[in-house]
Amino acid sequence: MQLIHTWLPAATPDSDNPLQIIAAEGSYLYTRDGQKLYDAISSWWCKPLGHRHPLVKESLEIQLKIFEHHLPANAYNATIEQLSTLLVGIFTQMDKVIYASDGSSAIEIAMKLSYETRVLQGEPQRCKYLALSGAYHGETIFTLGVCGIANYTQNYQALISQNLFIKDIVYVDSQQDPAWDNAPFDSQKLEQFFNQHGSQITALLIEPVVQGAAGLKIISRDYLRKLINLARAHGIYIIADEIMVGLGRLGYFSVSKDLLQIEPDLVCFAKHLTAGSIPMSSVVVNRSISDIYRKHKQIFPHSHTHSCNTLAAAVAVDYLSLLHNSNTLANVREAETILIEFNAKLKQRFPFIASTRAIGAIAAWELKLSPKQIKLIVSLARDLEILLRPIGNIVYLLPPIYNILEDLAILLPKIETLMEILYELQTK
Repeated sequence: MQLIHTWLPAATPDSDNPLQIIAAEGSYLYTRDGQKLYDAISSWWCKPLGHRHPLVKESLEIQLKIFEHHLPANAYNATIEQLSTLLVGIFTQMDKVIYASDGSSAIEIAMKLSYETRVLQGEPQRCKYLALSGAYHGETIFTLGVCGIANYTQNYQALISQNLFIKDIVYVDSQQDPAWDNAPFDSQKLEQFFNQHGSQITALLIEPVVQGAAGLKIISRDYLRKLINLARAHGIYIIADEIMVGLGRLGYFSVSKDLLQIEPDLVCFAKHLTAGSIPMSSVVVNRSISDIYRKHKQIFPHSHTHSCNTLAAAVAVDYLSLLHNSNTLANVREAETILIEFNAKLKQRFPFIASTRAIGAIAAWELKLSPKQIKLIVSLARDLEILLRPIGNIVYLLPPIYNILEDLAILLPKIETLMEILYELQTK
């Protein structure tokens, strides 16, 4: 069937030669043209188990025999409470979970919660948010106010709330980088910033360790910890956007808790939550926030029709149980070592690779190539049976994690072949 009436995401009204997918199985997508493509970006980072995993199918089938969804206002079921218990159990200071249907909505909920607590406590002047340059937290109008990437915000400036951004960020290429735990930066300058603006800020939003839309940039753990500590010293809440990195992508349930070793005030999960099946997002709430609502007997006036969707919750419960009862997270951490070694090999072989980075089940390569050569990458990768979607001149892998070690044995030789082809084209 020809694409006529559907306006695809991040595209002009009439998309240029889009893929028509007719089947998906495991880590592969199958097109109408007969191509078998490895989904190397996990369908926009949300498919930790690949496609049509038996766990997802079984979860949905079992729940459908009972019911698919019901009113979430003043009504609940055992499945959603089981999911909330699992999410709260990742942390030690959390006690509530609020649900929505996508990452942007989760971020909006967290932003609204952080500000309403200020109003309840008599601090309405704390109406600014602090984010990082290169940050991406969604594309609704409220979340664009904390987006640090101009391509997403430039045409909406008249509508976007004006917030604060930190520009001097310490990036690393992996956890083996010396700056990972010893970040060189001007701490005095950062302290001066907080002394000047801290009393206006309700919350600091961070993408723990990896900025996805900025090009899979890895932030120094030491830098983030110091930034968080300074923010907290000024009474600023911490909102952790774990929508891309959380629930397995880096080999941990929570990157904030397990890798940064901090407990935020609000944590947002989405992409991995339901293994990329039924849309769902969640905001895990620190008791310090929920207690303010209890004290004031305040309702949080925010709701979505499909909050607490039971089909989504059923899959999420089973996915989190799989992470608890399998070697998947350990395999992701092992894959990180493989990717770091692979990156060193590529960097040595190909002079057009400006930089590399790897963490968890993520690898990225910044290429010094012409726009024409960069444009060829997608089609060259398809010839090698890989689906890639570069971000500018950044080519990256973000594959399903369930069979990550076996998949890397297939993927990495093909990536090396792709680099060889690009090198030959460059030297002609």
